[in-house]
Formats: sequence, C-alpha cells, structure tokens
Amino acid sequence: MTYHQIHRHIRMIINRKMNVREVSPVYTANFYDDFGLTQWELNLLIYNVENHFGITLDNDLEQNIHTINQLVDEVHKARASRFMPVASVA
Repeated sequence: MTYHQIHRHIRMIINRKMNVREVSPVYTANFYDDFGLTQWELNLLIYNVENHFGITLDNDLEQNIHTINQLVDEVHKARASRFMPVASVA
C-alpha cells in the first residue's frame, strides 16, 4: 500500500469516525491545531487506525506525532515490517 493510499484511508477515518471535516493543507495538517483533537481523541484515532490496518503501533505514539504525515509514516513502517519475509538461518 502506498503512502497516498494510507493517507486517504486515515483521512477517511478522521472524517467518519472522528467526525472532523477536511482542512487545508491536509498533508501537513496538525491534529491539535487544524483538527482540534484532544490527546484522548488522538489516542482514539490511533486505535481506529490500528484496527483499520490490522497493525499495532508503538505505545505512547500520541506523544510523538502531531501531523497526518507522521501517522502515515508510522503506519507505513508498521505494515512494511509486518510483511517483511523472515530470513531463514542455514
């Protein structure tokens, strides 16, 4: 899944599950300033993102991310590590 596809899915989750409308610019939108989310709501967003993508993100991630792009990057890394083949030991 590309960054753009992940970004689109996260925007959909924000719009539908968090009941937040689009703001511009959406790629650099800040969860607190642009979307008006509280830390609890950001935690809920992360929970919804984990469920949607079938991944587990780092604990306390809401302390370290502030924009959609940062969340997209974390999801992309988690998905990539989930699908990485395990090297066999000979």
